[in-house]
Amino acid sequence: MTTTMSDSRCLILLVLLTATIAITDAFSIPAIQRAAPSSLVKKRFVSWSRSRASGTSSADDDGESSPSITAHLKADLLKRIEILRTTKERDGDFSIDFGVKGGEIDKKSRAPQKVNFYSISNDAGKAADAIMETANELANNNPTDEPTLHLGDKEKGDQSPLNGEWKLLFTTAADATFSKNSTRGDAKAKNVVDATRGRITNVIDFASLKDGTEPLLKQLNVVIGAIPVGKSRVELRFRYAKAVFTRFFGWKRRWSLYIPVPAPFVTRLIVFFSRVFRFGKETEKKVPPKAYFDVLYLDDQLRIHRTGEDNLFVQAKEDAWEEARPFLA
Repeated sequence: MTTTMSDSRCLILLVLLTATIAITDAFSIPAIQRAAPSSLVKKRFVSWSRSRASGTSSADDDGESSPSITAHLKADLLKRIEILRTTKERDGDFSIDFGVKGGEIDKKSRAPQKVNFYSISNDAGKAADAIMETANELANNNPTDEPTLHLGDKEKGDQSPLNGEWKLLFTTAADATFSKNSTRGDAKAKNVVDATRGRITNVIDFASLKDGTEPLLKQLNVVIGAIPVGKSRVELRFRYAKAVFTRFFGWKRRWSLYIPVPAPFVTRLIVFFSRVFRFGKETEKKVPPKAYFDVLYLDDQLRIHRTGEDNLFVQAKEDAWEEARPFLA
């Protein structure tokens, strides 16, 4: 009994002594300096939590977002993409083909349709919503202040943060959505930015058929002029399309077909004369909308942007982001 009481007194004295030292040391300058990193982490966590609730930026006051937060969100993004792909393997996939009839293009606006993941299943819809939620959180922690920097600069274009090859991870755009159960077949899409020349090339590589033979249309390239019109916005001017075929009138021979895209002036002329030939009938004046996209998030591995048609694109650099490679193969 005596030993137990003695041990208790020693424990109480030890606790009091430790508390006294801690309180005394807490008001010293070295202690405040040591506490700074924890305060910074807490500040970033609180800011990030508030951003999840309000949708505002969770960047620090000095404009720098927390690398730990973005790393966590990027890992979460890949996990959610994996969940969506697993769900689609179980529940099915879209069957989108070229043009209006195929569900790729809107009949009135001629703009790319926006896919509805809930048309596959409720689980697929929720999985896609989760991806878009994480993309929005990443946008609130964008580490790149000026994504369009040096875009179109002949001398410093190779230093542009947009420069390079970006492969598709996720999109809501029908014209960039491919599957095995469609007539046009499965395909991989990528986006090559040549910042020095101010040019973007959308590349679609179609997969081989079920019997292992090459499809008639092997590759489709769309060359686009890219003009920065702000820190985050890129205006697009379509130049031409290049279709690579594997057969020529039944002969096994690879050849390319170049399809010019009307310039804005030519497009306006077409619209003007189409109104003239309506013989004065009152019609709604339609001006061809400008194509553009806004960069929401950009680092050396990941790029997220939204187009003027409100379609979301999530892309990655295969050579820079090892964790994303299994999703890009």
